[in-house]
Amino acid sequence: MSTLSSVREIANAGTPTFSFGRAMAFLAGTVVVGVEALVTRSELRKSRRQLAELDDRLLRDIGLDRGTARYEADKGFWA
Repeated sequence: MSTLSSVREIANAGTPTFSFGRAMAFLAGTVVVGVEALVTRSELRKSRRQLAELDDRLLRDIGLDRGTARYEADKGFWA
């Protein structure tokens, strides 16, 4: 028996498409993705604040001017 035919048998066996376990797994996955997004945004905001604190010499080294650095630093948490 191939894997595909065994999967079809399970799918046709009348197994419910909704289960509490699936719902909890989906919820947990959603929470994890949300927390990861918040952590990423927090790190980005911290980097932008640090960019604003660099002096002109360091900004020139990375190829930015003061106006571009200020523009990036002024972006909100969600941007």
